[in-house]
Amino acid sequence: MLLAALVLVVGWVGPMAGTASAASLDFAIPNGHFYTQANGHGGAGGTGYAITDDASAKFWSEFQRLGGVNSLGYPVSGRFMWDGFLDQATQRVVMQWRPDTHQVLFVNTYDRLHDLGKDAWLQAFRNTPPPASTAPDTGLPFAQVEARHLAYLNSDPAIKAKYYATAAIGDPIVYNGLPMGPVTPEGPFTMLRCQRVTIQHWLVESPASGAHTGDVDVTLGGDDAKASGVLPDAAALVPSAPPSGVVTPTGPTAPASGFVYGFQAQLYGNQELPVLGKISGAGFDWVKQQVVWSDIQPNSPGDQNWGELDTIVAQANAAGIKVLLSIVQAPTWARANPANPYPKNPSDLAAFFTAMATRSKGKVGAYEVWNEENFAREVGPGNITAGNYVQLLKAASTAIRAADPNAIVVSGAPTPTGVNDPNIAIDDNAYLQQMYAYQGGVVKGYFDILGAHAEAWANPPDAKVGTPEPANVTGFNNHPSFFFRRLEDYRNDMVAAGDGSKKIWETEFGYDSCQGDAIPAPAGYEYCKWVSEQQQASYEVGAFQYAHTNYPWLGGIFIWNLNFQAVVAPSDEKWGFGVLRSDYSPRPAYSALAVMAKP
Repeated sequence: MLLAALVLVVGWVGPMAGTASAASLDFAIPNGHFYTQANGHGGAGGTGYAITDDASAKFWSEFQRLGGVNSLGYPVSGRFMWDGFLDQATQRVVMQWRPDTHQVLFVNTYDRLHDLGKDAWLQAFRNTPPPASTAPDTGLPFAQVEARHLAYLNSDPAIKAKYYATAAIGDPIVYNGLPMGPVTPEGPFTMLRCQRVTIQHWLVESPASGAHTGDVDVTLGGDDAKASGVLPDAAALVPSAPPSGVVTPTGPTAPASGFVYGFQAQLYGNQELPVLGKISGAGFDWVKQQVVWSDIQPNSPGDQNWGELDTIVAQANAAGIKVLLSIVQAPTWARANPANPYPKNPSDLAAFFTAMATRSKGKVGAYEVWNEENFAREVGPGNITAGNYVQLLKAASTAIRAADPNAIVVSGAPTPTGVNDPNIAIDDNAYLQQMYAYQGGVVKGYFDILGAHAEAWANPPDAKVGTPEPANVTGFNNHPSFFFRRLEDYRNDMVAAGDGSKKIWETEFGYDSCQGDAIPAPAGYEYCKWVSEQQQASYEVGAFQYAHTNYPWLGGIFIWNLNFQAVVAPSDEKWGFGVLRSDYSPRPAYSALAVMAKP
C-alpha cells in the first residue's frame, strides 16, 4: 500500500529546489546572495530570501563553507531569533550562528520538534517515528553515547550507507546528527530518525509514488520545521524583495494573492456576462476557458477567427478576472492524420501561440499547453509519448515567452488513470516521470506551473487508498488516481527531479453530482449517483481547506465546472460537475464556495 503523505526527499548532490533556469532565479547582492527559488511562487514575482554577511553574523560565508545549495538547499526564511541565537533556515537545515566560535552550527531540528510536541504531526504528515528514550545515555561519557546511537544504523545497511555518505562533504554526525531511535518499519519503507534528518529505505517497488525498491532518501529538515509552525518569527518566513538598487531578472508574474481561486467555464455563446458576474460573486478571480485551435484557424494559418475569443478576453479584463487559456484540438491541416487531434509539427502550435499571445499580451495571465496528453482521446492512439509532448511544450513555451514574457506557462495536465495502454492512456504519474526523464529533465525549463487534474470521483478530499469509503460508495477507490491526494505523487516526482520550487495548479477539480436526476449516469461516471448536492458542496470546500493546511506547494484550484449545465444536456458527462443550474441559479456547491474563506 502506498503512503499518502510521503516525505519530501532529495539526494545529497544537486540543488534541492532548482530549475533549469536557476541562474536567473538567484543573483549576487552586496555581501551575499539572493535566492527566489523557494519563495512559494516557483521563483516568480521577484521575492525571495537573502543570505548575507554582516556585523551580526556571517551566514553567507558559512553557507558556502558548508556546501551551499548542493548540500543545504535554498533558503526558506530570513533571519530570526530562536532559543537565544540568530538563525536562518534552508530547505535541509536550520543554521544557527554561534558568536563564541564565529561559525554556524546546525540546529537539532527533529529534537526541537520533539521538545515542542510535534511528534504526532511528524508521524501523521511525514511518517516519522518518535525518538527512543534517552534514559540509557544517563551517566555515560559522550563517546559511549555516540557509539550507542550509531549502533542503531547496523540493522539496515542501506540506511547506514546513506548516513555515512555525507563524509564526502563533511562529518556525517555534523550534517545528520545522531540517530535517535531504531530503524522502524513504516509501511513500504523503513525509517531512521536522526537529530537533523530522517532517512527512509524503500522496501517495495512503487512507481506511482516515484519510489523504487532499494531507494534511500533523506528529508528536508528545514522545510519540516517551517511546515510544522515551530519557527518563531512569522515575518522571517515571508519572502521579501531584494535590497533596494538590485534589479531582479524578469519572468512570469505570480498571482497577487498567492493562491488562485478559479472556475473553468464556458464563456463562448454569449455567456461572458453571466459567467463573469458569477465568478466575481463567488469571490473568485480567475477563469479558465478552453480554446479549440481548429475553431480559430480551421483551414490554414492565414484563415483566422479570433472574434469571440477577443471579446471573452476583453470582457474578463473589464471585470477584473484573470484568464487562463487551455489549448486543444489541432485543425485538420496541422494534424498528424485527420483522426488524431494532436499537432504533427510543434512549430505549427508555436506559430499559433505566437499569434494568440501577441494579440493578448498583458490581457491573458496564463496559458495551459494542451490537455490530458497522456490520454488517446486528446492526442490520438499511438501518440501518447512523453518525449513528443516535451518537444511540443518547448516550442509552445518559447513562443509564449517571446510574445508575452509576463504570461505564465502551465504544463498540460495529465488525466488521472491507472491504465498503461498506449492506445488508451498512460498512467498519469508514470507519464510525469517520463517527462522529467526525457533528455535529462530538459522539460524543467519549459513551464512555470505544473498542471494537474487530480480528481476525487466520489471520495472525500482527504481520503487515500485504503481509507474506508463512504457508506454509499462501492468502487472507484482502489488506485491512487481516484483521489485528490494523487497530487502528493506529482509533488514527489517534482522534488525528485529537482523541480520542487515550482507550484502545481489544479486546472480541473470538482465532484460530479447527478443524484436524484431522472437521466441515467453517463457510462464511466456512475459514481455521480452517489454524490449528493450537499456532498458536492462540502467536498469541494473541503479540498480547498485540505490544500491550505497540507499543500504549501499547491498554487491554485480551478473548479470544474461553473456553468456547463447551461450548455450541455443532463446526459453529458460534464453536466453533473456544474455548480450552477441551467438558469444560472446556484447549486449548493456554488453557494458554499462563495462564502468559503479565501486566505
